[in-house]
Amino acid sequence: MKRFSLVAAAFIAVVAVSGAEAKEYKAAAKPGDAGYFNVLEEGGFWTVGYTGEPGQSNREIAEYAMRRAGDLAAEQHKEWFAVLTTTNRMVQLGVADDLQMRAGNFMGSGGGANTSAPVSGAPAGNSRNNTGTFGGEAVPNSVLERWEPRKVRQTLLVIELGSGDNASFPGLDHTPEIFPATGAGAAPSPKP
Repeated sequence: MKRFSLVAAAFIAVVAVSGAEAKEYKAAAKPGDAGYFNVLEEGGFWTVGYTGEPGQSNREIAEYAMRRAGDLAAEQHKEWFAVLTTTNRMVQLGVADDLQMRAGNFMGSGGGANTSAPVSGAPAGNSRNNTGTFGGEAVPNSVLERWEPRKVRQTLLVIELGSGDNASFPGLDHTPEIFPATGAGAAPSPKP
């Protein structure tokens, strides 16, 4: 009976983990938020990225970045996109320092215009510490120095968009992989 219980518990654990729901594919609401974004760079290349949420897998984030690249190619009325470079990295989630959200109003007087930390998370340049409250007092610099913002995974793709059968990539030391443009659908698969 113990063996059956152990096997049943393992089966339930596998089903629970495999049944984990994928995170929503969405546009980033603002810079630094989770979701996709794209920027047209000089030279006509696009940087397409997807910033994940805490706990989101590298694979899902990479698939969402590819999906955005395919959608962008379709939006620009192109037939394909070529992935020139791919970067996977850890980044800070959100642009603004969220220390006040964690140590603001509920830990003392909070509130007011002078309770937000500089974006970098470093103490203000003047001697007055204006970084929120800590039990009714200013947050000690030693706490700010040790606090590290949440980091999440991000995939960046540098892509070139194109149409037709003749693609050339001058200046590259390798032939990039080419994918068809997609509509609002799944991640594209390589072009034959």
